[in-house]
Amino acid sequence: ENMLGERGQAFVIAQTRLGGGRVHHAMRTVGLVRRAFDMMCERSISRETQGELLAKKQLVQEMIADSWIEMEQYRLLVLRTAWRLDQCGSDYSKVRADISAVKAAMPKVLMNAASRSLQVHGSLGVSTEMPFLEMVLNSFVMGLGDGPTEVHKIPLARQVVSG
Repeated sequence: ENMLGERGQAFVIAQTRLGGGRVHHAMRTVGLVRRAFDMMCERSISRETQGELLAKKQLVQEMIADSWIEMEQYRLLVLRTAWRLDQCGSDYSKVRADISAVKAAMPKVLMNAASRSLQVHGSLGVSTEMPFLEMVLNSFVMGLGDGPTEVHKIPLARQVVSG
C-alpha cells in the first residue's frame, strides 16, 4: 500500500527522481566554467610575455574564443532543459533526452575551460593558489558519478533517432 509506482519499477522511479539533481549539478557546473573563464580572461589582460599581453597572442585568443563558445552553448542547453522541466510539470520522462545531454556534456565543458585557464596561468595554474587542478579532477568525477557519461548518451541517441 506504500509502494511508489508499480512493482519492479523502482529503478525507473529512482532514475526519474535523479533528473532534477542532474540539472542542479549542471547549473553549478555553469558557474564553475564561468569562474575558470573569467580567471583566464583576467590573466590574459594582466600578464605580459615577450613584450605584449597574453591577450594579444593568437593561441590565447583562440582559447578564450573556444571557451566562450562552449560555455555559452552549455549554459543555453542547461537553461533550455530547466525551462522544459518547468513546462512539463516535473514529468521527467518528457525531458529525459535533455537531462541526458546536460549530464553528458558537463565533464567535457568543465575540463576544457579549466585546462585552458590553467594553461594561460602557466606554472601558477598548477599551484594550490589556483582552483584549476581541482576543477579538472571534478570534471572526471562528474563524468563517472551518477553513471558514466557514455551511459547517458544512449537514451539521448535513442530518443533523437526515434523522433
